[in-house]
Amino acid sequence: MFERARNWAIGSDPGLLRLRMATRTTGALATALLALFALTKAAHQPLTVAVLGALITMMSARSVNEPDPRAQRITMALLPLPTALAITLAALVSPHPVIANVLFVGVVFVAAYARRFGPRGTSLGMVTFMAYFFSLYLQAKFSQLPWLIGATVVGTLCSYLWSAFILPDRPESVLRGNIRALRARMAIVVDTTADTVRIGNPDERRQRRLRIRLRRLNETALTVQAQIEDRVNPGKLWPGVSGDDLALWLFDAELTVERLAIAGARAAVADVPAATRAELADTIALLSRAIRTPRADALRLTADLAQQQFDRYADDVPVRRVALAIVDAAKATAEVRQRMERVAIEAVEQPSPPPDEPQLSAGLLPTTRQAIQVAVAAALAIVVGETVSPTHWYWAAIAAFVIFAGTNSWAETLDKGWQRLLGTVLGVPSGVLVATLVSGNTIASIAMIFVCLFCAFYFMKVTYSLMTFWISTMLALMYGLLGEFTYGLLLLRIEETIVGAVIGIAAAMLVLPINTRAKIRGDAHTFFLTLADLVDASIASLLGTPAPARLTEMARQLGRDLAQFRITAKPMSAGVAGLAGRATMRHGLRMLTACDRYTRILARASEIHIDTSPELAEAIRSTAAQIRRNIDVLITSLEFNQSAMVFPSTDYIDAAETLAREHVDQPLAPEHRRLMNALHALRQLDRVVINAAVDLGAHDGVLLPL
Repeated sequence: MFERARNWAIGSDPGLLRLRMATRTTGALATALLALFALTKAAHQPLTVAVLGALITMMSARSVNEPDPRAQRITMALLPLPTALAITLAALVSPHPVIANVLFVGVVFVAAYARRFGPRGTSLGMVTFMAYFFSLYLQAKFSQLPWLIGATVVGTLCSYLWSAFILPDRPESVLRGNIRALRARMAIVVDTTADTVRIGNPDERRQRRLRIRLRRLNETALTVQAQIEDRVNPGKLWPGVSGDDLALWLFDAELTVERLAIAGARAAVADVPAATRAELADTIALLSRAIRTPRADALRLTADLAQQQFDRYADDVPVRRVALAIVDAAKATAEVRQRMERVAIEAVEQPSPPPDEPQLSAGLLPTTRQAIQVAVAAALAIVVGETVSPTHWYWAAIAAFVIFAGTNSWAETLDKGWQRLLGTVLGVPSGVLVATLVSGNTIASIAMIFVCLFCAFYFMKVTYSLMTFWISTMLALMYGLLGEFTYGLLLLRIEETIVGAVIGIAAAMLVLPINTRAKIRGDAHTFFLTLADLVDASIASLLGTPAPARLTEMARQLGRDLAQFRITAKPMSAGVAGLAGRATMRHGLRMLTACDRYTRILARASEIHIDTSPELAEAIRSTAAQIRRNIDVLITSLEFNQSAMVFPSTDYIDAAETLAREHVDQPLAPEHRRLMNALHALRQLDRVVINAAVDLGAHDGVLLPL
């Protein structure tokens, strides 16, 4: 049980990145508060100077998140410049509320527009906005300007100290942590498969759980792949091993675990005796423990046991498939472990490749549209927020601003606004309870404030509502510590948050809206283009023609396209925006996931050329050509919403499988198994593409023999 819990802890936070970020941000904030408190006390400056410096510390530590450490240091060095400008502007206009509010809207526009320049522009824009906003809120005076700017410099230095020296993201340790997380995710999928097989006939809830864990396994594998591409120098790997080799081993291990999950799910619904299912489940559970354990012989023993079951159940196809999948998964994960124990990875810092130039298109760029939306929302939030409370309108303004951060469409903004409302409504009662429990105890209050901040940063990338929950709880504690805690004040926070969120959502939907479904169709179009190229390259490689690129890398690109589609479609498949068409969007997502899975199996089976007869090669080429034509119809339906005809390639695949069985002497030979795996993947891919095209309005035709 301890190993299983540890496995879940490692798998839930690949590379411990969230833990490191939360610890680093909380530590930087505590360091800055101590330094600034001592500085302001010695210089007889008001507490607002220390508060502003601490806020800039928090924002700089949270917003600077570029993947390259060198780029992070450059961004940190640039932060004091726009911060000083924002504080100076706020100090100059704070005595003039109307001018200050007009300039506030201008700063909001610039901060949102800066997102077009990538992560650095996003970071600088966010910190500039926060510096101007809190300088107005704290009523900064021009006479305090040197101390206020100095406090922000101290805060930035504290963030830099923690990110560069105390708790840096070292590429080699992050990579090793990500690989441990990948192994943990594999074990979680195998555990879930064992439970599914043991119980038998899984319901929709159990099937959905297995699909979610397979998706998380794939996401972790993509993270590892990106880390290998960005941080590991292939020439530094132990003799004869390149980064491509390492990526291929991990790809094999992930694919075999996926295959085991699919075989296990099919065996669970097949007519398999309960005793046989229990025996299979025990072996799968042994594989999970072998993946988790450091013992080198555990995987080999598991493979031997599964091989015995494969030989014993000669007439039971579902059982043999599961047993064979266990053998493959054990061997693949054993190879990864053996290689990782022998290979010494030396990571080097390399600058990230320059971002792609934005493609010019007709009309406004998405960043410009969003900047206009944010400016309109901020202006309305100020007006309406001041009617609710002239002294606390800033809660409405900041809610209207932050719900646009990291969103690309009105549906994402709606989902984020709803999460902010939910987190605030639940966090305020929690804050009241905690503040009441620690009332009068300063040390306990301060400790709980830092606990809430740590939890907010830790869950920031898990779900936005959880982060808002902990921030709202922390605010109640802080007001209690300052002696300003009242129930009316906390209720006012809920009201102002509702005002800001509703106005922000309305601006996203009504002011130059970015069509969510159009963006989803665009991401699906990109996915199917990559899919078609990968099918062509796989068949070319299988039949002996050199592929234009490594199939593993093309398969990973398909996975990245699927991940982007999943992010764009999330509000429509799980959020408030998708209440009407949630089932349809989830069905489409399952279609793309199936395409990704079967195409990756095809790519792995096609890595090595297989000698085939001319008739078999022609049947395989005809199959791939028909699938490519169907994908083209699918793309046309996505782009122009036009009805067309799709023809299944069943006849070609049947002919290819018949020829493959006739021209083989050893049915269990590795080459024959790879060929049959490729043909099976083509059959399943053809079925999924046909169904997806029909869902989009295409007509299912019958392909006549030529």
